[in-house]
Amino acid sequence: MKAPYRGRNRYRTFLKAGEVISRNISRMDGVVGIVGGGAIGRQFGDRFSDLDLTVYAHSDHVKSLDKVVSIGWIEYKGVDFDIVVASYEKALGAKSPSKYWTQLRRWDQQNTQIMYDTGDRVKDLLKSKLVYPDSEQKKLLRKYHQETHEYIVFFPEMWAERGWLYNIVDSLMKGVQTIVLWIYARNKAFEPFMPKWPFFHFENNSIPESKYLKRLTRVYTDPIKTIRAAMRIREDLLELCGDIGMRWEVYSTEQAQERCRKNWRKVSEDTRKALTWK
Repeated sequence: MKAPYRGRNRYRTFLKAGEVISRNISRMDGVVGIVGGGAIGRQFGDRFSDLDLTVYAHSDHVKSLDKVVSIGWIEYKGVDFDIVVASYEKALGAKSPSKYWTQLRRWDQQNTQIMYDTGDRVKDLLKSKLVYPDSEQKKLLRKYHQETHEYIVFFPEMWAERGWLYNIVDSLMKGVQTIVLWIYARNKAFEPFMPKWPFFHFENNSIPESKYLKRLTRVYTDPIKTIRAAMRIREDLLELCGDIGMRWEVYSTEQAQERCRKNWRKVSEDTRKALTWK
C-alpha cells in the first residue's frame, strides 16, 4: 500500500528493526509466529509511530514472553516499542467475529506483514479469522443507519431552534463518523481505531466513496460561525447520504410528529383513557 501521508517515511527503519527483533524473539521457547503491524504493515512510519509486533505464542509461554518483550514506554535508537504477546490457541479457538476477533483486531491484523511463522500457522490463522460475514454486515448497517438518522436529521434541527451552534456542530461531527462507519460496513472494510484513523479507508483510496472525503470533512475544516452555516453543511450531508444510498422515511421533526399524531388515532380506548388529560 502506498503511504498517502506527508512527512519523512521511516518505514525502512521500522522494517529492519522489526526483522532483527523478530529473529531474536523467534528463538525463545513457545513462539509460533510474529507479525508486524503499524508502520511495517501500512508501510508508513514517522516520529509518531511505534514498532508494532504481535507475537503469537503457545498459551503456557505467554506470561514468560510477556515479561521479556512487552515493555512499554521504552525507546531504542529513536524507535518506540509496542509489542504484544498473544495466545495462539486462544486466537485459533475464538470465533470470528467475536469479542476476541473484533472489527478493530481484524483491521489491525489485516494490515500486517508476517515476520516469522512456523509451518504457516499464523498465515492460516489470519486467513481463517479475517472474514466479514453477511450477518455482521447487516447488523452494523442497521446500527449506523439509525445513529446517522439521529445525528443528522433530528438533533441539528432541535439545537438550531434552541439556538446552540456548538451542539449542532457536535451532532454533525458525530453524524459524519456514523456515515463513515456505515460506508465501511457496506464495503466490508474493517473498522480502524476510530480515535486515530477515522478516515483510514478514504485516505488510502481503498473504497469507492473516497471521492466524498472532502464533503464529509467540511464540518471539520470549514469555518462555522453561524447556525445558518452549520445547517448548510447539514443539508449537504443529507444530500450525500442520498448519493450513497442511505435513506430514511422521516427527514424532519415535523414529519416525525405527524407520524406520532397518526399513530395516536390508532391506539386503543384503554390507552386513550390512560394517556389523556383535560
